[in-house]
Amino acid sequence: MTADPDPNAQLIANPPRPSRTKLFLWVGGVVVFAGALAAALIAVFGSSAGPLTGSLSLRCDMQCTKSAADGYDGYRDISEGAQVTLVDETGRVVATTTLHRSGGATDIVDGVWVRTFTFEFTDVPSAERYGVHIGNDHRGTMWKDADDAERNGWQLDLGD
Repeated sequence: MTADPDPNAQLIANPPRPSRTKLFLWVGGVVVFAGALAAALIAVFGSSAGPLTGSLSLRCDMQCTKSAADGYDGYRDISEGAQVTLVDETGRVVATTTLHRSGGATDIVDGVWVRTFTFEFTDVPSAERYGVHIGNDHRGTMWKDADDAERNGWQLDLGD
């Protein structure tokens, strides 16, 4: 004996599939969320260019003794501990450090006395370009694109 089919039962040839539109919306939402999360993490923690370094050579027409280098012929603002400022492409200060006298002695290069200072910025936020300012307001800012600054740093000269 066979059972009579249920008159209310429906034959389902193919089970229903989720809509492709809903699938794309779901995947798109996940991608947008991941991008927003990454942007938020960068905004909170920042990205870093790593340390940026440089040197400044002060050229004197007489021996750069401490007293001569710390005020010689208009260079009073260039000395051990002088502030060095790093700005980004908008001119916003992103880091500061100080000059450190390199080595103990002053060198003679091409008959000119040279006192060398070094500087290093750590934990520098990423930027398209950077500017370094040392000393008084009349000295100006020396600019480099980010790649050159990260790769080569600054080699600056002042004096005769």
